[in-house]
Amino acid sequence: MTTSTRRLTAVAVALTLLAATTAGASAQSSSSGSSMSSMSSGSSGGSRDTPAETDVPWAESVTEGLQVRLIGDVLGPGLSDHVGFLSGDLGIMASVGPGEEFLMIFGDSFRGKNLTGEWLSPVGVVARLDDDGRIEILRPLNDDEIVEQLINYRHNDRGLTLLPSDIINLGGTLYMQGMWNEGVGNVLRTEIWKSTDQGATWRSTNDVKSASYLQGMGQLITWELGPDGYVYIMSTSFQRDDPVFLARALPTSLGDRDTWQYYTVESDTWSSKATPILDTAMEAGEMSLRYIDGHWVLAMFNEATMAIEVRISKEIARDWDQITPANVVVSGFGGWGEQQSPENFTQLYGGYIVPGSTIDNLDLVVSQWNTTDNSRYMSTQFNVKGLDTFFGIDTAAPGAFTPMTAEPGLGDQSVIETSETTVDPGVEERLTEELLMEDVTALTVIPLGDAL
Repeated sequence: MTTSTRRLTAVAVALTLLAATTAGASAQSSSSGSSMSSMSSGSSGGSRDTPAETDVPWAESVTEGLQVRLIGDVLGPGLSDHVGFLSGDLGIMASVGPGEEFLMIFGDSFRGKNLTGEWLSPVGVVARLDDDGRIEILRPLNDDEIVEQLINYRHNDRGLTLLPSDIINLGGTLYMQGMWNEGVGNVLRTEIWKSTDQGATWRSTNDVKSASYLQGMGQLITWELGPDGYVYIMSTSFQRDDPVFLARALPTSLGDRDTWQYYTVESDTWSSKATPILDTAMEAGEMSLRYIDGHWVLAMFNEATMAIEVRISKEIARDWDQITPANVVVSGFGGWGEQQSPENFTQLYGGYIVPGSTIDNLDLVVSQWNTTDNSRYMSTQFNVKGLDTFFGIDTAAPGAFTPMTAEPGLGDQSVIETSETTVDPGVEERLTEELLMEDVTALTVIPLGDAL
């Protein structure tokens, strides 16, 4: 994975919303190539022989006391061939109703095994947990017999692809934020879509931001509805080289980032400025924030430690650096030559929480890609037990809150009708115009109201 030269220290770095939305800001440097080699879903790199950029040691094993089990692949022959694709990564999930079914959105996906066949991104399916606790794909989210892209556009020879960051269900309305990429980590811009028919059709909220929005720290996001009625958003860059920031928005204005408020740790305030909430030993990758058993649960890939880490907090607005993470899946030191397991899951990334998870019984979907020969490209399910004990949480305590999902009657997936939403004719042309991206070596405090 190409990493940025940007490094943020513990010094507070202020971001201004007004400055970030200034038109015409330059994009970051390009790393595009052929359509296959420049896919943007991202891998965590090659062997463990090369020292990390920082002095942070790689995680050696799963945190002591946890019971982590590799359940199995989500895709492949006998698992997803009935919906028309065999390989894909990410697998971001959200509940779609009061029942057990949930939707699952994959990034770069292929009709065949290991990056062969038609290239699609994003695609969606309806899934559930079977009696053994395994993810079972039921049918495409669209109305065809096989999956199709949820957004209508064409990949190009420079690797143009649309990668989902996260999805959320607010009272039956689904929101999806995605990143337009042209090459690994080469974000052109981000965009938010919404669906009012359970993912059947998607339309843009017209909230389109350049790659330099929030100085690049708003590219990769995760979001969840809190018990106070706000949607909380954690964000970072798509470079796996930066810290994590926190924002909040009202559900009615989630599709308009100009209305979002950002959190400043030092003053414990919300405004148009933000400082990192998670910075120490952090090179943030894909994130999954969910409210479970009255607690905020953050699962994420940290390239600094080469592990999928879980952090849990009763409060969302706080300094998350004070939380000792639990390593639940690690890259290990055996590489591809040894059996893949929770303690040796080579070239891992992602880490998305499965709906229905509890703190003492958490399921995650983790991606894996052997970039050397493409012999492995997959999303895989893990089960984690013992997080309640590690974090000292009594899951039987009263007061747990369940985030809002669909309105009653919206869980009947048999009525789903899906069609492709055509991207504005000028979008692809505009995307290709932003091939040059800023290579920012440092971020400085920007006074409120000043422009970039």
